[in-house]
Amino acid sequence: MSAHADTHAHDDHGHHHKETFVTKYIFSQDHKMISKQYLITGTIMGIIGVMMSLLFRIQIAWPEQPNLLFEALLGKWAPDGVMDADIYLALVTIHGTIMVFFVLTAGLSGTFSNLLIPLQIGARDMASGFLNMVSYWLFFLSSVIMVISLFVQAGPAAAGWTIYPPLSALELAQGGSGLGMTLWLVSMAIFIASSLLGSLNYIVTVLNLRTKGMSMTRLPLTIWAFFITAVIGVISFPVLLSAALLLIMDRSFGTSFFLSDIFI
Repeated sequence: MSAHADTHAHDDHGHHHKETFVTKYIFSQDHKMISKQYLITGTIMGIIGVMMSLLFRIQIAWPEQPNLLFEALLGKWAPDGVMDADIYLALVTIHGTIMVFFVLTAGLSGTFSNLLIPLQIGARDMASGFLNMVSYWLFFLSSVIMVISLFVQAGPAAAGWTIYPPLSALELAQGGSGLGMTLWLVSMAIFIASSLLGSLNYIVTVLNLRTKGMSMTRLPLTIWAFFITAVIGVISFPVLLSAALLLIMDRSFGTSFFLSDIFI
């Protein structure tokens, strides 16, 4: 009788427990809230990327015509309203980075994977709510660092969104190869860590938390799409992470992983 009363009291306490604003909306472990966080962050990054696209497309359309918009938004990078070549390369680089990684890879995949995987396989939530939360906040941190890189004095990364050496490895190669490039690499390293955590969570959820009677052959096609995307991410992103870390070491710690045949 006493054990039953204790159990009932414990259940009653759990029933009346209320989440705080911080645990419900900021550091949430609920897959639906995390999908909204991904959507909002991805949308903001997408707007930034589209604005950059508009700027350099205006420059292409009217290459020699001064534009007051350039002078207002770009300052010293658009003397007399004409876009400087270095900032043009930087806009193309950051635009490509944002649209490929921060919008398509994290924004859309993170939003719909978090929202639909538990709902369509009959799970209460993702396999690890904590890992899910950490994945989002690493994505948010990488987004903030990428935006900060736009405001450094020497300019943001300008070696193209593929960031091939030596432009990305030599700090003096061009204006966009300085601090802006280092921040780009740090941002991408954190972003890749976020994507790996998210992908592992999606894979484990699909494999282990399917409802009774739902075999892999009965999964909805959307879940198969998310699952295969996550598998590809787990296979490919560690290679990109190692490349980013090696480039950071070349630039900051005097190593020569990418510069072994270059003499300065």
